[in-house]
Amino acid sequence: VVVGYGRQKKITTIGAQSSIRAADLKLPVANLTNATAGRVAGVIGVQRSGQPGYDNADIYIRGISTFTDSKPLVLVDGIERDYANVDPEDISSFSILKDASATAVYGVRGANGVILIQTKTGKSGKTLINAQYDQGLTQFTKIPEFADGLTYMQMANEAYKNSNPNDPLPKYSKERMDKTASGEDPDLYPNVDWFKELFNKYGQNRRARVNANGGSENAQYYLSIGYYDETGMYKTDQLANYNSQIKFTRYNFTSNLTLKLTKTTKVDFGAAGWISNGNFPGNSVDAIWGSAYLLQPILIPTIYSNGLHSQLRTGDINNPYNLLTQSGYVTEFRSQLWSNIRLTQDLGFWLKGLSITGMFSFDNYNAHTISRTKTVDGYQASGRDSLGNLLLAQTSIGSSYLGYSRSNGGTRQFYTEAALNYNRDFGKNEVSGMLLYNQSDKQDAFADDFISSIPYRYIGLAGRFTYAYNNTYLAEANFGYNGSETFEPSKRFGFFPSFGVGWVPSEAPFFQPLLNTLQFLKVRFSYGLVGNSNIGGRRFAYISTVGDGNGGYSYG
Repeated sequence: VVVGYGRQKKITTIGAQSSIRAADLKLPVANLTNATAGRVAGVIGVQRSGQPGYDNADIYIRGISTFTDSKPLVLVDGIERDYANVDPEDISSFSILKDASATAVYGVRGANGVILIQTKTGKSGKTLINAQYDQGLTQFTKIPEFADGLTYMQMANEAYKNSNPNDPLPKYSKERMDKTASGEDPDLYPNVDWFKELFNKYGQNRRARVNANGGSENAQYYLSIGYYDETGMYKTDQLANYNSQIKFTRYNFTSNLTLKLTKTTKVDFGAAGWISNGNFPGNSVDAIWGSAYLLQPILIPTIYSNGLHSQLRTGDINNPYNLLTQSGYVTEFRSQLWSNIRLTQDLGFWLKGLSITGMFSFDNYNAHTISRTKTVDGYQASGRDSLGNLLLAQTSIGSSYLGYSRSNGGTRQFYTEAALNYNRDFGKNEVSGMLLYNQSDKQDAFADDFISSIPYRYIGLAGRFTYAYNNTYLAEANFGYNGSETFEPSKRFGFFPSFGVGWVPSEAPFFQPLLNTLQFLKVRFSYGLVGNSNIGGRRFAYISTVGDGNGGYSYG
């Protein structure tokens, strides 16, 4: 199984470690974070939005472990990366490290647990090609059931009567209630189900992917391309000259190449990434949903019969239909490139079981958003004239054309790692060891100020020693020594040790008669210390600052 900075036999692991089968992650969802919850004990997923392209779930391992930021550390092919847009078809292993003995090697980054993802590599042999297409339908799991206009007015009258027992008149007259119920004049007596007006019953998603793997004894390859498309459930205005529908499209690619340069030298090269295009309404989904929740069904229609757009005079609550269909649209382009190369040299000609590895990685992320938004003139009806025409008062002034704004974002990350590994069996005794150095350099490519433009840097050491006798008696010690720029220099680095012992009685001779009833039993004890440096607040908070302007200090 995959463990921190290496692999171990599953029977000899002591730390709390669980795995998810890659096949169990192949669900009809765009975001991989939504496929992990409920698959492993101790892993909690909270999805706070279903918006395509922004439906990440917050993942917690064994609950909320630290203040300010309790998200686990995620490593894809050994490098800290966001895994939300990884295609599950490209995953070979998905491991979750839960306790301190398993995560101590990550030191100041290990307190919230660690998720380790390895992508597929090629296998020697004839080329195998796999093609797959999935089609899915999406719908709301549950939405509130809102009262219709007549029910709302009846309940409002009852509440008003309870609060004003001396007032002989109800809040809403019987005439208004009758006209609302009959639907004879929806402009003046609307009865709007806002969720029905805004949302379709179904959305859809689809995924297509093709991959190939194969190779010779000295060179293996895995190549994959994927396509994902999702359309949300928002309705659009067929008369608008633009599309405000929510839509998310993503293209994935993965390529892993393994070369044996000599009998003792191996090179692994990987390049992967994705590009996505998103289309969204000119207003946020929070604003649209919020207005749909709050706006009463009897105040204004979706749109007036003469084509003018309705809007309350007060402006406290906007017409959600206008927010959705009449506010323009936003397009967003994002791209992610991952690359890594690892060299492994077997040093068995010096000492059997000894090897050294080195890895370099470069990752690049970019985001580009264009907003073409507008507002519309709003009106509210107060009655009809003698000819039956609506008496409309303008309540808001809009723009007759789409505006334009853009924003850019992105990061660049360099990562370097070097490790000395030892793994050898002496009869029934198995011994392994590791000593590793790593560092990363991550920079905001579109920083707005000097402090933000300074690279985020990380440096550390990690070590491990394991011993197993006959797969029965186990011992392990780990450590991480690393730090964070968050703290002042004399307190920047910390030492994070762990140790554990284990016993597998099911491997012992005395247990053999019980194997038909209980096939496997392991008892383990571990203790460790891990940390979290994501404490929030401004960078370099240990440095005192003096502000200027309002709230600053005035000298003299």
